Amino acid sequence: MIKKRFFVTLVTLLLLASMLLVGCSTPAEEPAPSEDGEEAPVESTDPVVIGSTFTLSGPVAHAGQAAFEGAELAVKYVNEELGGINGREVVLKYYDDEFDEAKIPMLYEKLITQDKVDFLLSPYTSPFLAAAPIVDKNDQIMFCIAADSYVANEAFGQSIVNIQMDDQWRGGMWWHDVAEFFASFDEWDTKGLEKPKTVAILNLEISYGHEIADSVVPYLEENGFEIVYHEYFEPMAGDWTPIVSRLKEIQPDILFAPFYFEDSVQLIEKAKEMDYSAPYMIIEGMSWDPISWTNPEFGGLDPSIAKRGFFGYAVYKSKYESESKDYLAAYVKEKYNSIPGNDLICGFMAVELAAKAANAAGSVDKQAMIDAMTSNTFSLAGYDYTMNSSGGNAADFSWGVGQYIPEDINAADTSGDDWYCVWPKQYADHEPAYPFAGW
Repeated sequence: MIKKRFFVTLVTLLLLASMLLVGCSTPAEEPAPSEDGEEAPVESTDPVVIGSTFTLSGPVAHAGQAAFEGAELAVKYVNEELGGINGREVVLKYYDDEFDEAKIPMLYEKLITQDKVDFLLSPYTSPFLAAAPIVDKNDQIMFCIAADSYVANEAFGQSIVNIQMDDQWRGGMWWHDVAEFFASFDEWDTKGLEKPKTVAILNLEISYGHEIADSVVPYLEENGFEIVYHEYFEPMAGDWTPIVSRLKEIQPDILFAPFYFEDSVQLIEKAKEMDYSAPYMIIEGMSWDPISWTNPEFGGLDPSIAKRGFFGYAVYKSKYESESKDYLAAYVKEKYNSIPGNDLICGFMAVELAAKAANAAGSVDKQAMIDAMTSNTFSLAGYDYTMNSSGGNAADFSWGVGQYIPEDINAADTSGDDWYCVWPKQYADHEPAYPFAGW
């Protein structure tokens, strides 16, 4: 009986001691009080999760895959070179959207409400418009990859971080420097060539195509050019025979084709087959993916065709100073023996800007990041960015004008060693461009 009583007493004392110890300790997860008496927030050590969809399959998959490669490389750059975001590791959470706008709202709802991502990257090009309302509804922020329209910025403002566009040229911003290049023809024409006068435009029947028309067409007309042909086409148009036949009839001085890579390749193949060329051929597919443009293995053209003097924008400019630009260029040179294309660069810059903005803000809070982007200029892999009042780019930046100028067209290979930025002057690394050489 005495032993039993002693045992009960001992257990009771132990329980009381443990309760006292628990009552006197502060749980590790509870924030310590600050000097003003308020609880200070606990800094998370969990990874920062960036959510997105990428076009990994479907009609423009190879372009979407390039954007994805750029984003993945930027995550590596941020983690290894920048120390992550506020010391936290960065990871991507993503789904394949198959370039299907109908799937995108559901996928972005899932990223936000189920996956609980910290912030978002956009889908590739025009389908980003389907994600924008979901982002805004959930008070999130989305960093755009190759956004080709300003419509979402007009509707949702700074929730949409549109690195590629300003509020003047909007969807035509990619073509500002190219249009200026031809308007300034006499400044770079050292060969006594006659200034081109007529332009044929093959455009896309999407918001991007109409924003190009709204900005580029008036600019060209104001500078003395005549638009002799302008027609819209659905992406992946198919047979270009009737269009090339029409171009052979009207013989424009400049052919301007601002559309996807696959259509660009098919157009040039048909032009060669039908022995058609214009003195100046502005082909967007070349700018989007110069790696594939000169490489049949990647869906492009034989180099002797691909390097026949086409013009496009030059996102990669060797004279532009940026540590991340050099990092990206070294990666592409080693892997592809070429220069970075637009998709790779834009995928990289979306992650890069998000990380640099969050580090400048000291937080992944949406408003703090917006404040950092409106009050700072960020030097990115392709050009500078400062946020304007509607989420576009207020920095002084140039896309540039690019052209392949091989020493010997018959010996042209798939490298980017003969790609030059020819405008604007501060980035030009070759004497003026050559007129189209024909076949």
